[in-house]
Order: sequence, then C-alpha cells, then structure tokens
Amino acid sequence: MPDFPSTLDLIADHPGQSAGITLYIKRDDLLHPTVQGSKWRKLEPIIQLVQNQQYAGILTYGGPFSNHLQAVAAAGQYYGFPTVGVVRGLAANRSNPTLAFAQSCGMQLIPVTKQDYDARENSPRLHDISLQFPTYFSLPEGGATGLAVRNCRRIAEEIQQQWPVGPPQSLIVCVPAGTGCTAAGVIAGLGKAGETWIFPAVNYGVDTAIMQDYLVDYPCTTPPRFRFVLDYTFGGFAVYQPELIEFIHTFRRQTGILLDPIYTSKLMFGVFDLLEKGHFAPGSVVVALHTGGLQGWDGFQQRFGQVI
Repeated sequence: MPDFPSTLDLIADHPGQSAGITLYIKRDDLLHPTVQGSKWRKLEPIIQLVQNQQYAGILTYGGPFSNHLQAVAAAGQYYGFPTVGVVRGLAANRSNPTLAFAQSCGMQLIPVTKQDYDARENSPRLHDISLQFPTYFSLPEGGATGLAVRNCRRIAEEIQQQWPVGPPQSLIVCVPAGTGCTAAGVIAGLGKAGETWIFPAVNYGVDTAIMQDYLVDYPCTTPPRFRFVLDYTFGGFAVYQPELIEFIHTFRRQTGILLDPIYTSKLMFGVFDLLEKGHFAPGSVVVALHTGGLQGWDGFQQRFGQVI
C-alpha cells in the first residue's frame, strides 16, 4: 500500500546556502511499492472506481517507453484488474524494457500508427478500439484527468503539514511537467501559501492556457501563483546530454538519491542552476518534487548504454 505522506528530505549542500535558502526534495518516488512515483497520485482515484466495480478495467495510451503505461500495468497486476495500452507507433518494440514489463503484468498492448495516435478522438481506429472495451475507464495519456488534479492537491497539503514549526514565509514548490496535471494539483493545493514553478520536460505540450483549464474547478480570490521555467528541457525527451548525466551522478553521490533521466533530473539541474544564479529570494524555502519515473532508466540505457 502507499506510504503516505511521502517524505520531505533536506538537501543540505546546495548553491543557495549563503543566501539562507532551504532546499527540500519531496520523495514521491518512494510513495508506492509498484506504481512509480506521482503516477500513483493520478491513478489512485481511477483504481478506486475500478475496485468499486464502476469500471471493468483501464484502457489507456502512451509511447513505447511511457512511465504511464508502466504504472497502469503495474497497478492492474497489483490490484487485480485488466489493462489495455494503446501504444504510439506500429514499429514499437514490444521487447523493450517498458513494454516487456507491461506485458508481464498482463497488459494487452495495441500498437497504432503515429497518425492515428496523434489524431485521438478524430481517429476511426482509436474509436474502434474504444468500442471493444466499453466497460473500461478510458484514461488519457499521462493520466491527466480532473480526478488526478484533485488528488494531486494532497502533495501541496502534505508539504504544508510537514514543517516542524509552521509554514515558511516564502515557499516555492518546483514540479517537473509532461501534461502539467501534477503541477496543477500542486497549484490548487498551495493556494496562497506559496508559488509553483513548473519545469516542462520538453518545450511543448503544456502552457498557461492548459494550466488554467485544469484549474477551472478551483477558483481563487487571487490569481494562482505559478510560472514556467523553460530553460532546462535539454533538447527534448530522452536526449543524451553529458552535462545532465554528470549532474545526476554528482547528485546521487552527494545525497544518495537517484533522479530519473527525463523529468526530475532536468528539474533538479534547473533548481541548482537557478540557486547558483540567485533567482530565488534570500530566505526562501524551495521544495523540489521527485515524481519517480525511475523505470525510464531501463529504456534510456538500452538506447545509450550503461550510464548510471
């Protein structure tokens, strides 16, 4: 079962120490024994619907190295319900570490063309697939739903409850982003208590308009406090960058914490760089969210060799 709340670990050695900045990492990577990282936050309400027999299983979507497909497959095996994964690309290698794991958990994989996958609701092929599983919950890529946003509010609520002596005066929560769903939950959970800095893994797919759509059910008396940090995408998903790999090694040596190669490593690199450059106000408390995704190393190392 999940280990709530995930721990808030102090990072003692960082470039902002001289400015009186305190840095923590929120360890959602340790949250659940099989459903990796913050994927559990998104999947928990859907799992409950299936367990309550409102749905027979989960039909979802992802690329051939998707953390999301891995997490849904693991959840299905762990909680005993069927899963179906629509995979982007007919040439997707089903023996790669991610898809092999998903199949070992009992997930039925259905590869489709990239054109059909990208067309989504406008694709007759995807429509036909959905008709084959009428009693399954149709879960979007990445697990981005309103239920997920609501559940991800708990991340911010836990952070605020984990201070030994009251909340800090200046709190900044830094969140990696693919769909932006987790970040939206953090924004909604923080309210006026802090600001959310969003670090997209790539330079497309999430923007202010999308965040506002996520937050439409959480009206505030003041505008939500968030910003995008766009300078640390490192060329896109799963691009080998020696500077980033070296940072991952150094961070692990110093803290004992392994970052994933796609999301949290870019986030933490960016946080350290911004601390070095003085972008956080003196005396701030900065919390970086580790969203898991460590299974991504299997596919990364299959492509680039043993790098971690």
